Order: sequence, then structure tokens, then C-alpha cells
Amino acid sequence: MTGMRSSDLLLALLLAGSVRADNLTLADDAQLTGTVRSINAAGLVELTSTLSAEPLLLKPGAVVKVEFSSPAAVAQPPGTLIELTNGDLLPATVVSLDGENLDVLTPDAGPLTIPRGFLKSLQFGVHQRKIVYAGPKNAEEWTRDGGGPKTWTYTNKALTADGPAYASKSFELPLQFILKFTLKWQANPSFQIYFADPLTPKTDPVDRYYLQFNAAGLEIKREASEGQHFRTVMLLGRTPENFPANQVDVEIRVDRKTSRLHLMLNGEPEGAGVDPVGKPPTGNGISLVTTAPAGSTQEIRGIEIGEFDNTRVRHRAEDRGDLNTDSLISRDDDRWSGRLTRIAKGPDGPVFLFKSDFQEAPLELSEADVSTVFFARSEPAQAAGQVHPFALRLRGEGLLRVESCTFAEDGVTARHPLLGPLKISRAGVAALEHLEPQTPLKPSE
Repeated sequence: MTGMRSSDLLLALLLAGSVRADNLTLADDAQLTGTVRSINAAGLVELTSTLSAEPLLLKPGAVVKVEFSSPAAVAQPPGTLIELTNGDLLPATVVSLDGENLDVLTPDAGPLTIPRGFLKSLQFGVHQRKIVYAGPKNAEEWTRDGGGPKTWTYTNKALTADGPAYASKSFELPLQFILKFTLKWQANPSFQIYFADPLTPKTDPVDRYYLQFNAAGLEIKREASEGQHFRTVMLLGRTPENFPANQVDVEIRVDRKTSRLHLMLNGEPEGAGVDPVGKPPTGNGISLVTTAPAGSTQEIRGIEIGEFDNTRVRHRAEDRGDLNTDSLISRDDDRWSGRLTRIAKGPDGPVFLFKSDFQEAPLELSEADVSTVFFARSEPAQAAGQVHPFALRLRGEGLLRVESCTFAEDGVTARHPLLGPLKISRAGVAALEHLEPQTPLKPSE
């Protein structure tokens, strides 16, 4: 998980609406089954188990992972993401706003009132990313070259090869998509992962992208059917020695609307590149290739393709102007500075009243017209040196840093430095992380 090292206490909680049994993985790979009752600020885990008449107390560092049974059904998270002044994120439905407070309704913690001074931004139109594909599920779903006995085989939820191999699959790729996968190798890697591939016969000129990773390093290239055949999009000085476990998690964000690609390795951004051809490839296929010799096993697992909408990310990252005023960005990229005076109930949903610096009458906009609201800068509400060692990750991209947590069958109780005491249903919590002091916390994408 983000911000964690293998030596840290990592508690990944896949929480259910109805609790049956919690499966704990300990640091030595031993397994325990029971019910987590509490986790204190020091990381001490209290577990009730059939192994003992009394609760078991597991010392900090003993527990690597806790898994809960999954909820039978999960509702769609709210379409608004609230960012607090300390960087925490809360999915919610906006009810109203005045000069003092924002009233919201959360699906798993009920109604909340948040002082306006604790607000950093509101992001609207937030929806769960649609997953186009997650696998591999078997080798047969991927078309193989049929040119010889050596090809990808399916083992332990991964495609593996002992020698040269090729496989491909066609998808319904959106113009903007995210491609994730994990590469693992013996000796040296030898991978070519083609994407936006039209999957035409190998002899035909082709337009596509591909990631190449071998002993020389890692590179993303553009293959073109006209002009210069191969061009570099991104070249990294990351050789296999940079990955001592002989494994790397890859995430490529492909924006064919703007001809830009972003690369992340092991959850960390490695940079962005622009398609040098200008006109992006239109193919919808993925091809998996290894040219490693026999005796050097290559493996691909955790392949995931999802939709990618960078509008919200772009709005959050851009220069918002004067930090001492509110700012509003519309879905059409119109921008105003001034003050958001009110959010009130309208006949067709919330209505935003925004007093712009450049006109007398306030603007009236529906929620459907608003992308982002930035609030005027305020002093951080969290006291310096205050430690909140746990991060609750909520469904819908939520992230709250809290003090010690208590678990019961009907929910999780915790105290947040800005929101105060919270009781959240177990089904609403996706994960819990134990953080080292000063650990930067990154929102999930």
C-alpha cells in the first residue's frame, strides 16, 4: 500500500457488512482466524479467537494483513469528494453550505457538519473507475501465436513463459485508459508489452505503443506505420538492478485525447511523455511478448485495464490563482474567483451561488455544471506535532487519518482531528494502514 514498507505494520482490511471471520496473516506467514476488536495507537491488535477463551493481544509488527469477508453488495459511492485542510478526503453528498458550515450526507458515517475553515476543495462528478479487464483468468482467453510449443502458460494466476512467448487480446478500450500489470523475472527481464495495438498481421505496418524492459533499461516507444518507424516517448535509467526482488508493478495512463502518457513504477510517478507522432494510435489490443531464452522464466500477473478521466486530476493540479479567495471551475473549464456564498436545495438538485470578483450579480450554477471548488486558504486546523498513526481508506477514494480504532460488528469507531468522533460502517472501510511518523499519505487513484 501507499506509504508503507515491508517492515511496517500493514493492516489491509477488506471489510464486510456482515462479519463472519477475519483472516490474519502474521509476519512469519502464519495464519490466524478470529475477529479484530481494536487496534490502539501503538499498533497493538486485540483479537477474539476460538484458539483462546481470552482475547489475544498481538504486539505491534506481528500482524501483516487482516482480511474480512466481502460485502454481498456495495452501493455506488457518492459523486463528491471533499478535501480537508489537512489533506484528508471524504466521499459525501453535499446538502448545503452557508458562511459557517458545510452539511453533507455520507453513506457510511451518516450526516456530518464540517466547519468551512476545515475545507480545502470540493470535487464533483467523482465516480468509480470502470474496469474493462482484470486477469489473467486462464491462458485460453489470450490468443497465442501457434508457431511452436513455447508460449505463455497459466500458473498461479499469472502468465509464465520459459522461453520466447507471444499472446494478445482485443478489448473495447476507451480513448483514455489505465493499463496495470506486474512483471517478474529470473536472471534478466525481456518484455515487450504492446498497447493500443490494432493486432494486424505481423508483416503489416502498425501504429501502437509499447513498453520495453530488458537488461539495458526501461523505455516506452511509439511504433508508426508512416515516417520514422520507432520513436522514444519515455526513456528511464531504470535497469533490473533497481528492482532487487526481480519484480516491478507498472501503471501506464494513456490519454489519446491529448496524446500524453504517464508512467508509474511500484506506485511512484516516473514521468510523462508526449506522443511524437501527434496522431495517437486507435487500436484496442494488448500484446504480451517475451524474447527471453529458455531457462529464464518470465511472468506477467495482475493485468488490469480501467477507464481514465484526468479532468479532475488536472483541475486539482493546476494553478488556482489567488489563494485568499474561493475559486470555481465549471465542467466546461470556465473559471471564476470570488466567494462561494451558498449551496442550497433547488428543484433539480443543489444550486451554487458564487459571487465573482468581476460582476455584481452572483452566478447560479447547478451541481451538474460544477467540476471543482477551491476554498480560500485558512490556517491548518491540526496542531503541530499531533500524531494520527492510522489511515482509514474509504470506498469512493476516501482517506481519513485517525487515532486508535475500535471494531464492532456494526462499525468502526475512531476520532478524527477535524471531524471529531466518527462511527463508520464496516462495509464502508476499504483498508486501514498503520503509518510511520512523517509518512506522506497519497490518495488512491
